[in-house]
Amino acid sequence: MVKLWERSAIAKIAIKRGVHNTCNERMAEELKRLTGGTLVSRNKDFIVFYRGNDFLPPNVTRTLNEAQDLSINHQEDEDSAREKASTFIDLTIKNTVKGPLIAGTLAETLAATSRWGTEPSAEEIEKMRRDAAVARHSSLVRLLEKKLSLANSKIKKAEKALAKVQEYLLPSQLPTDLETLTDEERFSLRKIGLSMKPFLELGRRGVFDGTIENMHLHWKYRELVKIMVERKSFAQVKHVAISLESESGGVLVSVDKTTKGCAILVYRGKNYERPGAIRPKNLLTRRKALARGYEDY
Repeated sequence: MVKLWERSAIAKIAIKRGVHNTCNERMAEELKRLTGGTLVSRNKDFIVFYRGNDFLPPNVTRTLNEAQDLSINHQEDEDSAREKASTFIDLTIKNTVKGPLIAGTLAETLAATSRWGTEPSAEEIEKMRRDAAVARHSSLVRLLEKKLSLANSKIKKAEKALAKVQEYLLPSQLPTDLETLTDEERFSLRKIGLSMKPFLELGRRGVFDGTIENMHLHWKYRELVKIMVERKSFAQVKHVAISLESESGGVLVSVDKTTKGCAILVYRGKNYERPGAIRPKNLLTRRKALARGYEDY
């Protein structure tokens, strides 16, 4: 089995039939105990053993044992040489040193100080204190300068971001050729708009680029767009209506109070032409408008 395991990871043993007093279970247990393999399967005809992941051929095992014995011998030689050297050093020290040792004692320290070191005077001590105080103040000044420069950089960054937001908040200019509606046209459009079922709902985000886009999409199929708004005061609703009129380019028909809120009716105009970009670039995006809505509320 060991020779077979050198060539293959699996050893398959056939059981001879017709032999009396044989038990394949006992044979499998004995082979497992003697070889150290792993029993994979067993039946009345075959027994299959796996050699295992830690199996090593006899040549490799013999080489490893020889290397281990050699390393043990080297370690023993080094230990014996170290013991001989330590005994020799101890004998040398005992023969050479006759008086008491003073290394590391107070006497040695005082002798070295009196021979090479001089105690500083009061003026030198005061100068060292002044130098230490100046060093502390200079380090504090450098730290404050660093913090000031960091704060200035943050202020500049915030100013740039604020300027960019203010550019987006600038309303679009009103067109010069505004369409006008007569009283009869306004009355009929108001009647049609209030009876319309499809409408846009203006929520917390307010007027943003998606609102104008939805208005143009409504104008693709009908002339009027109905926008439902819920605000605290009617003045806020009027402000929203004026913003919708200026940003979309339509004509404001009316602002009416209904049971579901305030209805803003915007007419697309007689000479309506769908712009190439129905989403304005000067308005806030959906995410920024939601952040502004949370701040307003």
